[in-house]
Amino acid sequence: MKILVLSPLIPWPLYGGNLVRIYGILQELSRHGHEIVLLAGSEGPPLPDDHPVRILCREVRFYPRSSSAKRRQPVVAALTSALSPQPYTAAKFGGRVLRENIRSILEGESFDMIFANFAFMAHAVPPEFALRTPIVLDEHESEGLLWRQYLRQGGIHKRAFALLNLIKMHGFQKTVGGRIAAMLCASNRETEFARSFIPPNVKLWTVPNGVDTDYFVPSPPESKESHSIVLCGGYGVYRNSEAAIWFARTVFPLVNKEVPHAEFWIVGSNPNQEIQQLAETPGIHVTGTVPDVRPYYARAAVTVAPYRYGEGTKLKVLEAMASGAPVVSTPIGCQGIEVKDGEHVLIVNSAEEFARKIVYLLGNEEMRRTLAARARAVIEREYSWKKIVGDLNPELCELVRMQAGAKKT
Repeated sequence: MKILVLSPLIPWPLYGGNLVRIYGILQELSRHGHEIVLLAGSEGPPLPDDHPVRILCREVRFYPRSSSAKRRQPVVAALTSALSPQPYTAAKFGGRVLRENIRSILEGESFDMIFANFAFMAHAVPPEFALRTPIVLDEHESEGLLWRQYLRQGGIHKRAFALLNLIKMHGFQKTVGGRIAAMLCASNRETEFARSFIPPNVKLWTVPNGVDTDYFVPSPPESKESHSIVLCGGYGVYRNSEAAIWFARTVFPLVNKEVPHAEFWIVGSNPNQEIQQLAETPGIHVTGTVPDVRPYYARAAVTVAPYRYGEGTKLKVLEAMASGAPVVSTPIGCQGIEVKDGEHVLIVNSAEEFARKIVYLLGNEEMRRTLAARARAVIEREYSWKKIVGDLNPELCELVRMQAGAKKT
């Protein structure tokens, strides 16, 4: 098939779960022999021929992202989006320039399918082209469910902002649902929710996040540090930064009382000032962006997923499981992943229980090895990108075949 892939960013380097998902699916679609043209938001120079993304695509084209998409100040971006009739993500990342670039490509050549990452990119496809070419939307994470979480649990300002976005989402989802042919959701919970607003003629598929199981592999036991607790993530996203701060301030002190030599490593890009200041606390380390997270998984006696907000499936949890690093997680941290508490991961519901389970694992090497081995087996069976896209590929081909047949009749 000839596929136009729409992405707000070049999916490389792989800093952040969204980029990992985009790249993982892109890589496997390329391996299945599809011809790919990628339109990505960037102001950079053309990619060299040996760039990891360029290798996967026949062509990579750029569009200049809007000024709101480049803003680092979340408060400013939120206030700006509040004045828009569209919900936050569409107001921040969409716009006229994106639509014009999509139109320019589709006027110049035809495609068998448009694969849009995020609803705002599917929304930006001009309606007349949506009638000609099936659009497959990869939602990544349910915005509707996420705003409902903030409405229930956030502070007063966040709740008001969530309510505003939920009101806007109603019309936006209806418009997008009328243009797409299929939608990918990262968990069964999100698929069930999407059916409440997606028309019945639109295909809905659960396509979980995955891992490159050749890249993330278990490390030898001697590389482990019995006192190291690791959290990997991209901290430019609120729910990730909130998780790091909550764990450092609420859970780690409880662990430290029982294991005075314990160390907490906050690994990943875009730590804000509040996170950077955590490094002033004895035992807490903040690395910022690292070229490779695997050495941190290799050293980890325990990895943590202290998330209190979020939908979809957490890629960093999958990476930790693939790397043989035992995981202690909140229910949200491992939602959408087929794991059992006490068998593959340890699931906790409070700061006190979180600390207690970590202390237990730090002192129990045999349990750490057992959890790690069982978790790796789950990854190999269910969550490799090869398996996930291998299952998806025939569905995409059949969708295109059916749409082409419908046009002829």
